[in-house]
Amino acid sequence: MGDSDRSTDGFDFEDLREEVVRRKLLLGVAALGGGSILITQSDSTQTKDTDELAQAETRLEDVAGQVNDADMANPREVPVLYNEITQALKSVTDTLDQHDSGGTQTEQQVSALNAAIDYYDTLVRTLNTGTTLLSQVAESELEVLRHRRSIGYDPVTAFDLGSFEEFITRLSQSKKDPETITSNGRKLVPDQSQVIDSLRVQRDVFDRHLTAQQTYLDTAMTIESGIRAYEQSQYDTAQSKLSQARESLSSGIPRTEVSYRLSHAGLSLDQHATLLDLRREGVSKLLDVCDGSVPEQERRAVANTALNYFFEARQVITN
Repeated sequence: MGDSDRSTDGFDFEDLREEVVRRKLLLGVAALGGGSILITQSDSTQTKDTDELAQAETRLEDVAGQVNDADMANPREVPVLYNEITQALKSVTDTLDQHDSGGTQTEQQVSALNAAIDYYDTLVRTLNTGTTLLSQVAESELEVLRHRRSIGYDPVTAFDLGSFEEFITRLSQSKKDPETITSNGRKLVPDQSQVIDSLRVQRDVFDRHLTAQQTYLDTAMTIESGIRAYEQSQYDTAQSKLSQARESLSSGIPRTEVSYRLSHAGLSLDQHATLLDLRREGVSKLLDVCDGSVPEQERRAVANTALNYFFEARQVITN
């Protein structure tokens, strides 16, 4: 044979021809001998195939259990789950690629595995979007907390929470019938409703972190301007600036039943709430004495109390 009869991609067409000839000879012998050789070959292949499909089911069942046990509302748990799921998908997909059509039982297994893969594919895309957001919002948080002045963007509009929400909606709309993703009594995907609910909480966690960042930025310079005006006895200006800051702080403090931090160096939502609460208390104290008629001694005492609140707020960041 010439070189044109052999593939350069590792697939040997000459070997294929030999395999075809060998199979024809086996079929001929099987016909003469009652088909025993053919039946033995088929049973052996089907048993191997069934075992591999069972292993694929076990792999997805294990992943489903990991997802169910994880706190998917916590953004920091997502990267680990993402890696586990993608590795499992690759393994199961490879198994299905090598699968030969068999009996009714194996086809039912293949159907369930394919349905599960379809679900996990959408879930992986959703988690990938969440992982990207985690990195972006966590980096933004450190940038915000380290700088009191403008950072060149508004956190609440800089990141694409909309795409994350769209993926969550798509995942919700592609929920699988339990029968289609169950094989031999095994559930190959996690609790789909629980996953959706947790991802929506996670989306809310990002939103609240970004709101806290925006509030911190928006009030930093306003408070600074108010304090400067207060120190210069410009009480009307001080009152205007500090009142604006207090209003922003009151509406921007994150209130949530969960408290997650986005990085080891960042703050939890509870800590953000504490930080903004302390700044609001300091602002409120200064507003109490933004009046020229207040005795000097009283103004100084209240101003020192306000500064203590601001110092405690700073400690939330540095500790």
